[in-house]
Amino acid sequence: MAELSLKEKERRRSLLRKKLQKAGLSALIVYGGTQLGVPVHYLTRIWGNKQNMVIFPVDGEPVFLIPSNTGMTGESLVKQGCWLPAENIRSSANLAVDAARLIISLKLQKTRVGIDSFRFWPVFEYRTFNELCPDVQLVEAHRLFGEIRGPKSAEELAVMGEAIRISDLAHNTFLANLKPGLTEEEVADKANEVLTANDIIDRIILIHSRPEAVYPYRPGPTVIKKPNPVTFSPEFTRNAGYGAQMIRAYWWEEPEGIYKKMFGLWAEMRQMIVREFRPGVEITNAGQKIEKLVGEWGFECDKLGHAVGLSYGDAPYITAGPHERDYMEWTILTDEVYAVHPMVRCRGGKAPFTMIGDMYFIGRDATRWMTTTLPGLPEMIPH
Repeated sequence: MAELSLKEKERRRSLLRKKLQKAGLSALIVYGGTQLGVPVHYLTRIWGNKQNMVIFPVDGEPVFLIPSNTGMTGESLVKQGCWLPAENIRSSANLAVDAARLIISLKLQKTRVGIDSFRFWPVFEYRTFNELCPDVQLVEAHRLFGEIRGPKSAEELAVMGEAIRISDLAHNTFLANLKPGLTEEEVADKANEVLTANDIIDRIILIHSRPEAVYPYRPGPTVIKKPNPVTFSPEFTRNAGYGAQMIRAYWWEEPEGIYKKMFGLWAEMRQMIVREFRPGVEITNAGQKIEKLVGEWGFECDKLGHAVGLSYGDAPYITAGPHERDYMEWTILTDEVYAVHPMVRCRGGKAPFTMIGDMYFIGRDATRWMTTTLPGLPEMIPH
C-alpha cells in the first residue's frame, strides 16, 4: 500500500516556511481542533484534537504539544508514525500557556504569528495566550495553510487512489447485496464490513430508499422495495489519512418523467464540472454555476460539495456565497481534489430527490473525473 515518505514531509515543511516568510509571519500555531484534526495531521501524521497543538516556527523545528493526562509520550507517538522526533513532542496540561511559553523561549513574543484557526480556537485559550504574550500579533492563517494543503502531491494522489479503490469495493459489495425485502441496515452493513476490513473507522453512511424523502438519511429498518430507487453514499477517511466519497443511484427499472429529467441534469453536471472547475475560479463562482445549472433544469439543490484530502470532508466547502453555511473565501488551485454532490429536488423542497457524487482532480490543463466506477445515470441493479 502506498504511504507517505520523509520526502513528502520535507516538501510540506519547505512550502510552509516559504509561505510564512512571504506573509511576514514568524511561526504558525496549528490548533488541534481545526477542521477535523486535519492540519495537525498534515504536519505530524497524528490526528489533531482539542487537546493538542503544533507550533511551527520559520526558523527551527516544530513542536507538538500533547495532553498530559492521556499517558501518551513522545516515544509512543513516534512508534505510531509521528513525523516529529520524541524530543519535540511535549506533554502539556494547558495548551495556551505552553504555546505562549514556547513562543517566548523562541524570542518571538514581539512578532506576527499565524493561527489556524480563530474559527476553532476557544476564546478562553486565546485570552490566556494574549495575556502571556500581549505583544504578539496573531493573524488568521487558515487560508494560508490551506493553500499548501490543497494541491496534492503525486504521493498524496497515490494514497487517495487507495481510498477510491476501497470506495469502489464498498459500492460493488452494496450493489451485489441489494435485494428487495432486506432492510437498509442489512444491505449497508455488508458495505460497512468492507470499510472495517480496510482499516476505516471515520465514516458516514447515508442512504435514500423512500421516494417521499428529500434528504438522504442513516440506514435504518426501512425495507427496500421494488421499484423504489436506492441512493447509497459512503464517505470515509482511512485511519492513516486520505478519504473518498462517491455517491450512486441504483435503480430497478429505467427512470421516467421527472426522474428521467433529473438524470439528464446529472449527465450535463458531470460535463460542466470538468469544463468549469478550473484553477483560478473563485469557489463561490463554481457554486453559483452548479446552482444555476440545477435551476435551469427546473430544480433546486443544496450541500454542493467540498474538497477532499486527508479527510473525506476537507476545506474549502463549495457554496454560492456568504449567505450559505460553510462559506469560505477560496480560489480553486491546481492539483486540488473536490467531491461535488449537490442534493437535487423539486422546487419548494419537494420530492422526488436524486443525488450523484463524484471526485474530480483539478489539473493544470484539464480537470479529471476520478470516481468512474459504476458510472450509470442511474446504475441499473442486476436482476
